[in-house]
Amino acid sequence: MARPQRPEPLEPWVEPAAEAGDVAAMKQLGQYLYETGSEGNAPAEKWLLAAAEAGDAEAMYSLTWVHHDRAVNADPHGKAHDHAAASWCRRAAQAGWIPAIRSMPAYAPDQDEREFWLRKAVETGDPWAPSTLAGVLDETGRPSEAEHWYRRAANEPGHEGLSALDSLGDFLLRHGRPEEAAECWKQLAEAGEPAGAWHRAYVLETLGRPEEAATWRQRGDALRAAKLAQELDFPEG
Repeated sequence: MARPQRPEPLEPWVEPAAEAGDVAAMKQLGQYLYETGSEGNAPAEKWLLAAAEAGDAEAMYSLTWVHHDRAVNADPHGKAHDHAAASWCRRAAQAGWIPAIRSMPAYAPDQDEREFWLRKAVETGDPWAPSTLAGVLDETGRPSEAEHWYRRAANEPGHEGLSALDSLGDFLLRHGRPEEAAECWKQLAEAGEPAGAWHRAYVLETLGRPEEAATWRQRGDALRAAKLAQELDFPEG
């Protein structure tokens, strides 16, 4: 949860309502104080903690970031705040707060819990979770399951799907299936990604097809030049 540079002004009723014990107002006041950085995070924590202890899952997740900030800013790094951030994130995730569910894999202390939360994140529709889950399954010796999730992730639209397609190619190559890997990277190249063409060229070279490899290497170079021209808003040619 990044702090906006210009947060919306707080409605005048919020603070009195928070003082009166309104949970939604306590959360709103705490988040406002966090976003504005007013007097550090202590005032924000007071109200977020009150809302969290009243059972508000979003407030629990906001406390994750209060402690995350303290951990990052501590010198030396605040390990105790890392643990507090993980604890609040877990509580928010257990309460069903979707952003917390999607964040929990980063806080999970072992692969079993990481896998558990990644599967939960998949259920929420997180577009990155299937590919990350595939990586965990591959690392723990379950390649068939990993391939299923890589292929599912590769069907995601946009950057998420292209990234998963690249990961699927790498997975297939590592598991001795270079032709299938090359096909993944062909699809990536056809989507305009130069890395796909370069990786396909590498596989073709190892398969003893240097002329095809050279063609794809040149195609990768051309795609990279086109991307640079687009980024610089400079017309090709």
